[in-house]
Amino acid sequence: MQSQTALIKNDSLVLADGSSWAIAAGNNYGANLVKILSDTMQLKSGTKPGKHLLAIYYGHPTEKKQHHHTALKFKTSKDNKVTTTTCHLFPTKGSNEIALHLIHLSLIISSQIETRGGLLIHGALAVKDGQGVILAGPGGIGKTTASQRLPQPWQSLSDDCTLVVRDNKGFYHAHPWPSWSTFMFGGEGGRWDVQYSVPLKAIFMLSQSEQIFIDPLGQGEAVCMLTECSEQASWTLTENFDDKQRQVMNLQRFDNICEIIKTVPAYLLHINKTGSFWNDIDRQLLTN
Repeated sequence: MQSQTALIKNDSLVLADGSSWAIAAGNNYGANLVKILSDTMQLKSGTKPGKHLLAIYYGHPTEKKQHHHTALKFKTSKDNKVTTTTCHLFPTKGSNEIALHLIHLSLIISSQIETRGGLLIHGALAVKDGQGVILAGPGGIGKTTASQRLPQPWQSLSDDCTLVVRDNKGFYHAHPWPSWSTFMFGGEGGRWDVQYSVPLKAIFMLSQSEQIFIDPLGQGEAVCMLTECSEQASWTLTENFDDKQRQVMNLQRFDNICEIIKTVPAYLLHINKTGSFWNDIDRQLLTN
């Protein structure tokens, strides 16, 4: 593996909370992974170092015998006002190797955003008239289908995950996040403009029902439901964490969710497969 100072690829990611990333490869094996990540997130070549550096090293194929699973090793350090996360990935036997590595890399980024008050949510992001809403819920609840049914002037920005960030004034913004599952089983993947963001106006937790209507959620209930959505979006990150690391992350996430719910209203949106649920969202947003 090449020296960790020999970064050979540098693409930049800037988010609405003011955080900036330089995403780089430490060796030739990592460069291809950085290219896929950058193309998917529509990143551009960095012109100057970010406040955070993600350095990706990819094990040589000859190391495959020693790593039969999607091993993820990373550590974070700070020097000269730049926080550096060094990540080591290794080849695996699985056909979904690239997709799993992309998931891990994106979760490393989102976990750092959580230390700044942000949150990765298992939910689709949609926007109308400059107002962003998240359609959240567990897998199979219908997030993708609902987001695909939205008519103009609604626009679906992502159908699986959304990254929420908090700016220095305490306002929340939502960034579309890739559906990495589209790379699995020979899928062609996709492209998401991750650096684009919209003000987050409301979160709607989806529930299947015969009738379409909206129920307000109490803060306690909203926190519980949003915690579940967040855990589903990032559970693979903590597979190699010890108990103390998990505790620190869970406490940080819980605090972030409580703060989000204080500012962003949350509702239970009952939908069916044919009704115009977006009209109910419109009416609810008018009352906010």
